[in-house]
Amino acid sequence: MKRLILIWLFAVMILPGCNYHNELKNLQLIYATSLDLNENNEIETTVTIQSPGGKERNAPTHEVISASGPTMEESLYKKIGMQLAGPVGTSKNQVMLIGEKLARRDLAVLLDSTFRNSSDPMLSTVAIVPGKASDLIHLERIGSATAGEYLRKIIISARYETAIPNVTLHSLFPVFYDPGRDSVIPIIKKEENRAEVDGVALMHNRKYTGYSLNSEQSTLLLLLSGKRGGLCVITRNVEEGHTKQNPSQYISVDIVGLKRTKRVWVDPEGKVNVRLHLKLKASVIEFGKDNLADKRVITQMNKRLSEMLTAETEQITKLLRLSHSDALGIGRDLMAFHPADWKRIDWETIYPKADFQTSVKVEIISKGIKD
Repeated sequence: MKRLILIWLFAVMILPGCNYHNELKNLQLIYATSLDLNENNEIETTVTIQSPGGKERNAPTHEVISASGPTMEESLYKKIGMQLAGPVGTSKNQVMLIGEKLARRDLAVLLDSTFRNSSDPMLSTVAIVPGKASDLIHLERIGSATAGEYLRKIIISARYETAIPNVTLHSLFPVFYDPGRDSVIPIIKKEENRAEVDGVALMHNRKYTGYSLNSEQSTLLLLLSGKRGGLCVITRNVEEGHTKQNPSQYISVDIVGLKRTKRVWVDPEGKVNVRLHLKLKASVIEFGKDNLADKRVITQMNKRLSEMLTAETEQITKLLRLSHSDALGIGRDLMAFHPADWKRIDWETIYPKADFQTSVKVEIISKGIKD
C-alpha cells in the first residue's frame, strides 16, 4: 500500500513537469513589437518571433507576423496567436515601438494590457517611430540577431552617450499617472537599411505632442535633469562669423562633471518662476587649432561654450512650454515644496507662462595628454 502511494505521488509530481517542458519547447517567443494605426483606425501589431530550434535544425528561426484589432491585446494574443504553431510568449520582448500617428493617442490606454500582464517584461525599451513603426521590425538583420536585439543595442548605445534617457515600460507607468511631470520618449527612425536614434518626443497628458528635441537638445535636456551617461560628448562651432565649415572651427569636449541647482517658486502675482543652473566640467577630446596651452584660449573657450549652451537651454525650455510638456518635473517640485500654491493654480494654464531662466557654466579641466 505504501509503495502504491509513493508511485502515485511520484506520478503527480512528474507529469505536470513534462507538460510544462513540452509547452516551453513549442513556445513562440516575441523579441520585438511594433504598434501602428492602420487605415481602418485599428491597432496594427507587428512582432518578430523566434521559434526554438528542433532536431532538424541547428538554430532558431525568425519570422515577422502582423495582425490588426481594436486593441493590442486582441491583435497580439488572439489574431497573431492563431497564426502560430504554439502559445505566444512575451517574456523576451526587448523593444516596444510605437508609430508616430498612434503615439498621439493616450499611451496609457494603449499599453494597459502590458502594464497588467505579469509575464510581460517591464524593462522593455520604448521608442516612437516617425511613419510606420513596423518598418523597423522588417529591417534586415545581421547574422542571427533578431530585430529586437539589434534595436535594443542601438538604444543602449545612445543612452550610454547621453543622447536619450532610459525609458522602459516600467519607468513610463508611474509618470503616466503623475500630474506633476511629463515623460519624454526616444525617437528612432529608419535610415535606408538601418535604424538611427533621433532625439526625444515631448509628451503631455500621456500623448505625443508633435514637438521633439534633436539629439543635441536631448543631451542638454538630460543635463538639465541632472543626468549623464557614461559618455557625454558635446561638439560645437566656436568660431563666430565663419560660414565656411572647417574642422579647426570646432571643439569637442566630454562632460566629466555635472552640478545642477534648481529652484522653483510662485510669486505673489501667481507666476511660476524656475531657475536652473548647470556647472559642467569638461575634458577636451578634439580641437584642431592646437593652442590650448595658452590660458587665455582656455578662458575664451570656457566663455564661448558657456554662452552657446546657455542660449540652447533657453530654446529648449521655450519648446517645453510651447508643447505644454513638463519634462523637467516643475509641477512635481511645486507639489513637494509649495503644496498650497499647487492646489490653487491651474497648471494647464500657468505652466506655458512660467518664467524659465537657465544658465550654463563650462570649465575645461583637462586638455588631454597632448598639452
